[in-house]
Amino acid sequence: MNDIKFFSGSNYLYLPTKNNPKVALAVDNTPVAKNAFKLYNPFSKKAQILKNIASGLYINCNSIVSKLSTNTTKSEFIKYLEHKLNKTLTVSIYYATEKDKVVLQLQAENEIYGYLKFPLNEKGITRLLNEKKAIDILSKQNIVAPILLFDHYKNNPFILLKEVTGEIQTISKEKIDILLSVFKKASKFKLKQHPRVLQLVEKSTTLGLSNCTEMIHTLCNSSQYDYHEVYEHGDFTPWNLITENTNVIPFDFEYFEEYGLEYFDIIKYYYQIGRLINQLPKVELVDTIFKNIRIPEISIIFQLFLYKEIVGLKANNKSFIFEKELLDYIQHGKV
Repeated sequence: MNDIKFFSGSNYLYLPTKNNPKVALAVDNTPVAKNAFKLYNPFSKKAQILKNIASGLYINCNSIVSKLSTNTTKSEFIKYLEHKLNKTLTVSIYYATEKDKVVLQLQAENEIYGYLKFPLNEKGITRLLNEKKAIDILSKQNIVAPILLFDHYKNNPFILLKEVTGEIQTISKEKIDILLSVFKKASKFKLKQHPRVLQLVEKSTTLGLSNCTEMIHTLCNSSQYDYHEVYEHGDFTPWNLITENTNVIPFDFEYFEEYGLEYFDIIKYYYQIGRLINQLPKVELVDTIFKNIRIPEISIIFQLFLYKEIVGLKANNKSFIFEKELLDYIQHGKV
């Protein structure tokens, strides 16, 4: 899959560098460049400054574009898409951090036609098919727009999605609650009977995380409340939400859970802001979660969330030391 090329014969600007690009942006002319920079939405201050400088340079200084960018030839995949869609395409490319996929911004006649996700390995295929499942479910309930195209190229699946206009930014608690209420189902369960918890138990057991399995059972047995089953986004973060007028629209459903547990998404939101954006110390991160999510059993639900994170990290052969240290602090008051 990695031998498939995605270029459209444009002049490309690579950010942050050509040797280690996060994006390859088509910058043939001012309208194309303006659209292309919408593909790059970094949250770090350093990356935002780089984007602002680069976008100002390329959008306002067309005469030097050809000197600073790299021209490419049109790939066979793009030719295939042009025939399929009956359009001449200009393509910008986003390279996912985990190197499991690329996201292509397709422009036709200097307008954004849509965004295409193409997996680069088996992990990418699994996540793409899970996202397709999520969009198929949620679009029937008018929560998100339906997929424009699901197709295969050289036996590899890909999806084409409609552009969602708006801004990526942090969202107020009130708007988050309104959005998540749409994901909530009528069914409620005790934690020890909840489908999402039963799934966590099964996964932790399969992965050999016996301590996690035991602690999940202990937490569930200590719980007194019922919890809704929900459509769980799975990666509910500011960079996966677009604000359009007064509406908040979620996207990137690669970690979607059809039988999710309420509060996991809202915890993920504040967890990622605290850890990745604000880089809070562990004690302050826990305090932030407890402050923003005021439910009687927040300690139990947050610990289940951390076990859920550990299971996911273990499945992907990633370290979960940080999550274990947070659990140790919550359970024993140690940092």
